[in-house]
Amino acid sequence: MAFTILGFTVSWPLVGTLVAIIVGYEIWHMTYFKRKGIKGPTPYPVVGNSLDMFQGIHWTTQDYVKKYGNVFGMFMFSSPVFFISDLEMVKDITVKSFSKFMNHKTFVLKSRPFDKALTGLKDQHWKDVRNVITPTFSAVKMKQLSVLLNESSDTLVKNFGAIQEKDGKVKVFGLFEAFTMDGIAKCAFGIQVDSQNDPSDPFVTNAKDLMKNRFSLSTMIAVTFPRIGKIMDYYGVSTMSPKISSFFISVVDQAIAARKESGGSKMKDFLQLMLNAAQENKSEKEMIEEKPQDEKVEGDLHALIEDQDNKSYFDLKKSKKTTLTKDEIYGQAIIFFLAGYETINTTLGFLTYSLATNPEVQDKLIEEIDNETPTREDVGYNSIAKMSYLDNVVCEILRLYPAGVIVERQCNETHVCNGLTIPKDSQVMFPVFAIHRDPAIWPDPEKFDPERFTKENREGRHPLAWMPFGAGPRNCIGMRFALMEIKMATVRLLQKYRFETCPETQIPPKFAKMSLKPDDDLYLRVVERS
Repeated sequence: MAFTILGFTVSWPLVGTLVAIIVGYEIWHMTYFKRKGIKGPTPYPVVGNSLDMFQGIHWTTQDYVKKYGNVFGMFMFSSPVFFISDLEMVKDITVKSFSKFMNHKTFVLKSRPFDKALTGLKDQHWKDVRNVITPTFSAVKMKQLSVLLNESSDTLVKNFGAIQEKDGKVKVFGLFEAFTMDGIAKCAFGIQVDSQNDPSDPFVTNAKDLMKNRFSLSTMIAVTFPRIGKIMDYYGVSTMSPKISSFFISVVDQAIAARKESGGSKMKDFLQLMLNAAQENKSEKEMIEEKPQDEKVEGDLHALIEDQDNKSYFDLKKSKKTTLTKDEIYGQAIIFFLAGYETINTTLGFLTYSLATNPEVQDKLIEEIDNETPTREDVGYNSIAKMSYLDNVVCEILRLYPAGVIVERQCNETHVCNGLTIPKDSQVMFPVFAIHRDPAIWPDPEKFDPERFTKENREGRHPLAWMPFGAGPRNCIGMRFALMEIKMATVRLLQKYRFETCPETQIPPKFAKMSLKPDDDLYLRVVERS
């Protein structure tokens, strides 16, 4: 028996043989970790262990760490991935052997023209762009952005009070989403929006569409069938819809054009600071070696951590790049929004919930606020960086509810780590959520306890036991901004209100399967302080 395809006569035995070869190879391929003696869940052909992720990668990896230990293997569709939660191995990969693991795995489809975002760049290109934009996130620049955040916080405080008065309770995640949207629009693009009161604003509608449509049908096809994804990429299929892409390009273009027409803008938003950083032509190395006195904020632990992480980066060849291309500017602008939006509003939502359910912590935090930053004008980058208990609270929230539940690297050179051979081109993931809730590292890990982050307790713990912003030179460049926005919003709210539970408050929250956020927001009562 035979049949014809495109003029060729094909026999059924030949088809059967080809199918058998393909199926046989797939079965053999799925034994990758078993052949290496690495434990892990049994994968299925084509989908691997990806169906397990529908329960949420944070919960799944936590269960697998308990079941298989600190090193195990999983298949993300057809790709084998090493999962490592041994902290010394994590340190070796992200810091000591950083040059072998400096890249992220590149997704087969690009988000044109936003594929030049820092998170997706590799090797020297990544180092060049990071070198140009790092001054944008210096302490001096954060002080400038803090003025804009204080203005956004005015609306946040007003809205919390107005909704409490109207409804007798507040959906905290919804309000923090609006605040984060407004703050990033102002700080990133210099755009004034009020997403809480004007949800039809074009920036708001397009930004929300962007967040909703991150996982389109084309994206799922490309993830499941990488070879088809390469064909799609060849023909210009993007992960971002043309409508959304065109809108954000126009936002950046119009903002740059307006500044040129005005003969040099005095605006202090991220876009302007990024343009200035290129013009100033100051490298990261120079920024550290020549850091002016007013950049040093006593007690700013996170700035110190960043400088320590970056030391190995500065041993590499110094970049000669001094400016950004148009596409590189587009990329950094969009990643500023994407990376900051979920991180900040999720953290703030759980922070207020944890204060409401732990009134003794809230009392102690309010006492520090009343002593250090009693008025609106007292709130800024310097003042909040010195507030140790505020930092303890925020760090503990980021431990329990890290927005980045996974940190990922790609191996560019075969490496042996603690007896484990990681072949070139392998993908490595660190299950941050599981590490943050490991009872061997964090006693009684489900408990909200800011005292874990006192100076003495920090010093007695492995430096990579807490890494919501990643680790090593490729950590999140926007860490200072995210922490500043979270802390400023918290201080401004607690200057005026206390948070309490109400009959509608879910204790504990019921999480969505694929997200750390609750299924139906989270209700709290807001009580004005006397």
